[in-house]
Amino acid sequence: MMVRKVFFFFFLLSSTLLAQEVHLTAKTESDTFRLGSWIDVHVEGKIATTVDTIAPVVKDSLGMLEVVHVERNGSEPVWLVRLTTIDSGKVFLPPIEFDYTIKGDTGKHKAYTNSMMLNIAGVSIDPKGEIRDIKPPMHAPWLFEDYVPYLIALVVVAAIAGGGYYYWRMKKKKKDLLADIKVIIPPHREALTALRLLEEKKLWQQGLVKQYYSELTEIIRYFFERRWSIIALELTTDEILVQMKHIPDALNVWKEMETFFITADLVKFAKYEPSPAEHETEIRSAYEIVRTMVPKTQVETEPQLQEAATDAG
Repeated sequence: MMVRKVFFFFFLLSSTLLAQEVHLTAKTESDTFRLGSWIDVHVEGKIATTVDTIAPVVKDSLGMLEVVHVERNGSEPVWLVRLTTIDSGKVFLPPIEFDYTIKGDTGKHKAYTNSMMLNIAGVSIDPKGEIRDIKPPMHAPWLFEDYVPYLIALVVVAAIAGGGYYYWRMKKKKKDLLADIKVIIPPHREALTALRLLEEKKLWQQGLVKQYYSELTEIIRYFFERRWSIIALELTTDEILVQMKHIPDALNVWKEMETFFITADLVKFAKYEPSPAEHETEIRSAYEIVRTMVPKTQVETEPQLQEAATDAG
């Protein structure tokens, strides 16, 4: 068995010497280490310029030594292989294997460091010494300052819980209060506001003519529903006009209202393309229809009505 090891050692040594491109030398700062300590093996290489890449082929262990860490010193051909072992006495470090490639050659080549014999010193025990039990852990008495962190944490948790409960109660109270408040906006104010917002969207200026007329007529239909309690959103234009004939206020703007709905129907269903002037006339007619149907008994002063009409228009 010993002869085989010596033969293997000389075989590896001769292979390293024959590898002219790479020559690797492994060394340690000392040949004696304490059991369980790190064993730093420094590998220095002499690399020919024809070598393209080189790296150690290190697994989890090297013989009886466990590999802890492997790193290279930047671009220098210097490596650190950190080892450890739980065995004491003489420990053999076998040659460390490296793979390298040569420029212009796709194959891999191998190179090896020198082997080493290390001394691992165990823990010295005096056989004549007194055998003692392991001392139990000491328990120091608790002082007031030991309780302070726990008291602070308790106060913080209580403050957070109290603040969270107060915030929840106030939010719930505010939500319940808002739920009880019902704001009723008069139909004509709602319609005038919707018309103003529609103008700001500038739909027909963007080429969205059909959408512009659809939203415009929907505003007036919904206004009729709220103002006169008729299901205008579900009626045709002819059915709406039949319903509106019985409303005196509607007769005051009958011509504008009739033209308003007919033009919108032509755009939506007959692919009619109105001129920019007709777009403006259509929304002005909508304003006029709404303003004409403002309730006469509305508890509002004349300046307030004028201000609402000006804001909406």
